[in-house]
Amino acid sequence: MKKLLLLLLMLIVLLSCGRGGKALDTAPSRVVPDSFAIGLNLFNKGRAASHSSANMDSVLFYMQLAENFFKREGDKAQVNRFIAFIYSSRGMLDEAVPYFLKASRMADEWQYSSICQEVAKAYAAAGRFREGVLVLDLIRKNMNDRKVVPYYHLAKGNLWAGVNEYDSAVTYYRTASISLNRWVAAEASRRLKMLYSSQGKDSCSFYAALAANEHLVNELRREEGFENRTQYEKAKLENELNRLKIDKQRREIWLLSLGLCFVVAFAVGYIVWQRRKRQMYKQLWREQSLRLSQTEQLLQQSEELNMLREKEGMLRESLFRRMKSFHKIPSLEKEEEASEEESDSQNRRIALSDEEWEDIRQTVDGSYDRFTVRLLEAFPGLSMKDIYFCCLVKINVSIKDLSDIYCISRTSISRKKQRMKRDKLGLTENNETLDDFLRRF
Repeated sequence: MKKLLLLLLMLIVLLSCGRGGKALDTAPSRVVPDSFAIGLNLFNKGRAASHSSANMDSVLFYMQLAENFFKREGDKAQVNRFIAFIYSSRGMLDEAVPYFLKASRMADEWQYSSICQEVAKAYAAAGRFREGVLVLDLIRKNMNDRKVVPYYHLAKGNLWAGVNEYDSAVTYYRTASISLNRWVAAEASRRLKMLYSSQGKDSCSFYAALAANEHLVNELRREEGFENRTQYEKAKLENELNRLKIDKQRREIWLLSLGLCFVVAFAVGYIVWQRRKRQMYKQLWREQSLRLSQTEQLLQQSEELNMLREKEGMLRESLFRRMKSFHKIPSLEKEEEASEEESDSQNRRIALSDEEWEDIRQTVDGSYDRFTVRLLEAFPGLSMKDIYFCCLVKINVSIKDLSDIYCISRTSISRKKQRMKRDKLGLTENNETLDDFLRRF
């Protein structure tokens, strides 16, 4: 892959050299702080402070810092407009006026709409209409662009309408309705129509609506014609530039095509080879991971099984020790081999009472999931003596202890097991003893 990237880099360098041999400017770059981002952060902090605190000192502190970091006049105007808005919303109109005036001296076109409307709304809400007119006149003196004057006319018409000076309101609404600003013209026409309707002058309202519609249509046609001419000139210039570029591109296409074909062929071969190699490694890794996971799972299961067996053996041994006849049967006690040989040499009789026999049966049922009940269900012909004998075999009582319990020889015990297996249980397999069957049952 590195060789492929190297070839592509060499091809790009050759093409760039052939296009004019312009020297690259390698001036060292400096890290310049983003003053706009800092100012915006301070502005947002000031806005947050205005919501969380009734004190204006912290708001003014953040806003003045933000104004110092902003470079554009429009951004600074936005800061002053927001301060004036906070003052006016809190009923402090006298403190808001200087900031409204300062914002009007630096505002962009779209900001004049907000400034004029906020001044009109604030003074109308306070009932100080004539003072609002004076403030708008002061803002009008700061308007150097004719495009923003319609906002002034519309706001002033709203104030005159608020003090019932309908003649003055009509004058400003008419002036605003014939402006080049579509939004202002539409809003002024709507308010003029509403003003005429409130005075009962329906005919004037109708003619005002017709005049506004005609003005809007003419304005749209004028802008459409201007836009069409602009697009025509732009398309003409683009066609000329495209024609000049085509000749240059044709000279480069053959070289790019040749180099591209070579690079594509090499890249395709390399990618195919790498893909096959990765697939082979992935397959080997999957197989190895599968084997390792299976081995680990088997080991874990084996460990868990051994632990369960150990716990089961300990529980059963604890349960057997609680039997009344536990100490009468030596093979149930885990003693050393020497003591076992000593007990083998002794020949004694083990006598079990009916209560002890029943205790053995209940203990075996509790340890081996109702062993005798299942055994009787599987082999109904068994007697209780047979059941007791099977219980002793189940808990691994030695042949010697069985011979001491039943007072017969060890050979007779072995024969008894054979008869039990063949006659009572009906087992005919020679490779499985009675002990194995009962241990598995």
